[in-house]
Amino acid sequence: MTDTAPPATPRRHGPGRWVRAALVVVALALCIAFLLPRAGEIGESFSRQTPLSLGGSFVVGALAAYATFLSWRALLAGAGHRLPGGAARRLFFVSQIGKYIPGSIWPIVAQADLGRRHGVPATRSVTVGLLTLLVSCAAGVCVAAATLPFVSADALGRYWYVLLLVPVVLVALHPAVLRFALRTASRLLRRELAEVRLPLRSVVVAFVLAAVAWLLFGLHVALLAGPLGAAGPSTIVLATGSYALAWLVGFLVFFLPAGLGGREVVLTTLLTNAAGLDLEDAVSIALASRVLLSLVDVVAFAVTSLAERRRGHRRTDAGDDASGDDVGHGPSAAVPGRSAS
Repeated sequence: MTDTAPPATPRRHGPGRWVRAALVVVALALCIAFLLPRAGEIGESFSRQTPLSLGGSFVVGALAAYATFLSWRALLAGAGHRLPGGAARRLFFVSQIGKYIPGSIWPIVAQADLGRRHGVPATRSVTVGLLTLLVSCAAGVCVAAATLPFVSADALGRYWYVLLLVPVVLVALHPAVLRFALRTASRLLRRELAEVRLPLRSVVVAFVLAAVAWLLFGLHVALLAGPLGAAGPSTIVLATGSYALAWLVGFLVFFLPAGLGGREVVLTTLLTNAAGLDLEDAVSIALASRVLLSLVDVVAFAVTSLAERRRGHRRTDAGDDASGDDVGHGPSAAVPGRSAS
């Protein structure tokens, strides 16, 4: 495992840049297309909240997203690529805007493209992206199963099969099983996937961080339920299990951007049955949660994109200064294979 990231690939301003820009525009347009027609409903759902509940829910949602990033980074480091914090954050959070394009693979596609600029081979980025999804789903199944008995008898009767998935996903997370799964996927997809030998420690760390993310997402929902009369530790447990189940259903509805709609239906149903909320309140919580988490994605994308742009300008300025210093020094100014500094 390397302790430092390999040199970033020089920036190329070819067609790929315009393709990336087009994907970002499409993702943002689809996100807006879902939210804009519901502006009245969003305003109504926000009016039921307090500034403290909205602000707290946004911050906790951002922390949950960051825990997910740390889970991905642990797997990337285990695969042999320990990127600096800034580069890793840009790679992950910029790619996450791809969630809003129908299909669950676009963030991974974006990571493969952006990863090349930081010395991570595309096949390695795809492999780590798939493993991150697997670990996140596995942690979600375990969290949902642990909280399912507390959600409601109806939820336990309807989603009982989640309990059966727990031993399956735990076995599936063993590094040897993961390698077998990747080889099988490579044959089925007829695409080369990088062979990675993840240490068990990396998988465990990634799993724990993913579980922390689920708990934070549950707290994010619970904070929105508080002003509507559902507060207390039991609400956090109910919200965590409900959100984990809702996300898993939304993930399976892969043809919708970021599971739009599917997640809200399940979350509303579970909150109504378990937390004692009426349908109108449960719908407002699900909608407010969706808007706040979308805002987290957009803010993270904007901040990391701006940091990348500023980094690019600094690198360009440094290159111009170096070029000016070399003028008049002749061929001996830079020796092949040796740093010019």
